[in-house]
Amino acid sequence: MYTEPIILPLDRDKTIFAMHLNGGIIGAGSREVCELLVHIIIEQTTHSLPEDVTTQTRPRANLRAAIVI
Repeated sequence: MYTEPIILPLDRDKTIFAMHLNGGIIGAGSREVCELLVHIIIEQTTHSLPEDVTTQTRPRANLRAAIVI
């Protein structure tokens, strides 16, 4: 189990990659897309909102990968 996002190949040709976090796949795509998403995830955890800012969260639909594996 990984505590930080890690990018691993999904196919033998290494054209499709998956990001793993806490034992599950959180995204898939090209290497560049996965690296960008990992960067965004790390940036979000390092920057927090001020305490006086309240954000509303709404349920999101379960999004599926655009690439059929």
